[in-house]
Amino acid sequence: MSTPPSGPATPSPTTATIPAVVVGEAELAAFRAAWTGHALLNLLTTSGGRMLVNWVIGVGKSTALDAVADAAVHSGRYDLVVQLLPTRAVLAERAWARTPPADFKVVHLRPRPRERCGDRDPDWRHFEQSGLGLLGRESLCRSCPRLPGCFWPAQYGRALRGARGILATQAHLARAPHFVTQLARAAGAGRVLTLLDEDTAAAVPARRRLGAADMVRYVGVLGAVAAVPRSNALGRWAHVVRLLAAAPTADLRAPAWRLPPLPPEDRLAVQAAGWHQFGREYRDLTGDVEAFAHSPLESRERAPDGEVRFAAPPGVGGDVVLFSGTASLEFVRYRLGLDLPAPFAGVRFRHPQTRWYNLASRLGMWRYWLRNSPQILDFFAGLIARRLAEGKRVLTVIKKCFAVAAARGLEERLAALGRPGVRVPTGDWDRVNLADPGVVPCITYGTIGVNRFELFDACYCLSGFYVTKDALDAVLQDLAGADGHIELRVSTEGEPRRRQVRAVRPDDRFVDVARLAPLALTRQETDVVLQAVGRVRPYTRHREVITFQCAGHPHHPYDREFGALAEARAFFSLPSARHAAAAGRGEAVRTLKAAGLSQRVVAERLGLGLATVKRHWHPPPGDHESSGNSS
Repeated sequence: MSTPPSGPATPSPTTATIPAVVVGEAELAAFRAAWTGHALLNLLTTSGGRMLVNWVIGVGKSTALDAVADAAVHSGRYDLVVQLLPTRAVLAERAWARTPPADFKVVHLRPRPRERCGDRDPDWRHFEQSGLGLLGRESLCRSCPRLPGCFWPAQYGRALRGARGILATQAHLARAPHFVTQLARAAGAGRVLTLLDEDTAAAVPARRRLGAADMVRYVGVLGAVAAVPRSNALGRWAHVVRLLAAAPTADLRAPAWRLPPLPPEDRLAVQAAGWHQFGREYRDLTGDVEAFAHSPLESRERAPDGEVRFAAPPGVGGDVVLFSGTASLEFVRYRLGLDLPAPFAGVRFRHPQTRWYNLASRLGMWRYWLRNSPQILDFFAGLIARRLAEGKRVLTVIKKCFAVAAARGLEERLAALGRPGVRVPTGDWDRVNLADPGVVPCITYGTIGVNRFELFDACYCLSGFYVTKDALDAVLQDLAGADGHIELRVSTEGEPRRRQVRAVRPDDRFVDVARLAPLALTRQETDVVLQAVGRVRPYTRHREVITFQCAGHPHHPYDREFGALAEARAFFSLPSARHAAAAGRGEAVRTLKAAGLSQRVVAERLGLGLATVKRHWHPPPGDHESSGNSS
């Protein structure tokens, strides 16, 4: 918990009010103006130092995160502000990354520069995978001819001293659950504020294992190093880990496995001794044993093959603000141990002209999509061609495994519809001219925090996004041992189609895991869809959205929902592929007729039968092109 505010006076938290609904661009601008970094920081204080800012995508969470970070440092309330972002691309967009402040120290934690490591990179990768990072810095970096000017050796040590701000990805929490505490210790900071952009860390499987053979080697190395008089901590470690290597499940679940911090010099000595004795067979378990000592008791177990298995969920202590429009408070509490007040929970954001449609059809699922892709792509190509003719920009979304097939299929169909120059790129966005009206980008589910597509007018999901039961279990039941697991069943049922998850055994229905299962399913499926669609800002700008998901919208009803492609085709007045092809032949026949060609010449020119040409020679009565329901 932070100390009382010090430093410059800041606005009272009562100067900004929380509305029930924010509709349209004028109200949105007023909302943003009211909730400055200082106003949010004051609200954090009244919320007890922890808070969820659950503004939907497009309201300004990223800008607010930057503003809170600056206010937290300049107000003097915190010694250190740690920003943890979901991806490196999102990190690069943060204000401190783009323009580092001149009046205090900010450290941007970066990956090891593999290209700079050159021929030492393979050895470095092995050291990283084997828990030998300290040894790598000592043995590989010290003798490296490229060492002068390299940031890497000191990045997690002396480079952090005196830092007031730190930027890093949330992947660090998966590797080191108490990463923020380690950063605070290295920076010499007492009062720490952690800002999380999205709850990515909550959806990472937390299961770890200590292999039986690895444990035998590690115990031997610890004993050998501890035999030489060093720190008291090392002797304690050697004793406890020897017991840990043989303990049954019942003993592993006892709370008395705490260990003192192992000094860096002892860690290095253990890594060096293990490498000297066992070479590439050695895996240093110091970090995993530390994680075991803080793991949930019920997650620990001795497997039949001798492995020690446990969960190491991320831990974020102290003051925390989570910025996420999709996070579930209960799921975050379960996964991250964070009980977060949500002062904005009742606020609804919407743009009055946005239209959100949904295809609640199984055709969007992995097992059905490929064989139904012709009719799916026919539908979307027809709608995309219409929107392009209206001068609108369209973004598409697809499951990654179908991206190339969908892009090529759309390009072929758009060419057949009279738009041969349209390109559907699937990535490498730095090389794509997104301002080109002939470009229809196809992004994949999992895209998060990217602002390249916010000026597009429409977003169409060409498939759905679903997870397997095993993937659901990996982020739902990994905090318990195998004896604490329950059997779940995931199904798609009802009208409109909805995804459901239930306990198989009636006696398990009221177990916490069964109660949390629907939240986990929403987090793994629907939230991923909303994040991708959010790239076009549908809540705050005039947009047309079509999702392809057997799920309801968590914030508001759909403007229209379809149970089948035929319903959507009828609603948008789009002809089927067969009718579209016939219309195209008719238009081509009448174009050549207008050029003065005879029916026989037209038939030869187009490769059609004479009877077909005669059938299309005259336009059908009342023929006109319908624009359908535009956004």
